[in-house]
Amino acid sequence: MEDEVIALIKSGMKLRCGHCGQGKVFRSYLKFHDNCPNCRQDLTIADTADGPAFFVGFFTMIIFAPITLALVQSVDTIFAKILWFVAGILLCSVICLALLPPVKAILLNLQINYDSGEGTTDK
Repeated sequence: MEDEVIALIKSGMKLRCGHCGQGKVFRSYLKFHDNCPNCRQDLTIADTADGPAFFVGFFTMIIFAPITLALVQSVDTIFAKILWFVAGILLCSVICLALLPPVKAILLNLQINYDSGEGTTDK
């Protein structure tokens, strides 16, 4: 079971299908193919929604907000404060944009593997 989850995470980090490990899951930056180009696994049966953006933004800000604020407070001139603040925001944005596709692919692979769907109130 653990090996299966690790394999799904590794294939997601490579932006590959969790079923075959070969086909690319994205047709563009954050748009999934309808089916895996290699094994034809249906990729429309799962929806990652806002999960990847939340996880990436939340954890990136936990790391970068204190660092950026400490750097801003460590300098004296207003120009240096603005420079550090803008640099921190840009670095955080670039890291968020770089992490979004792998996290989205990981969540898609896990959702498909565990057959998770939309929540319902039916019993």
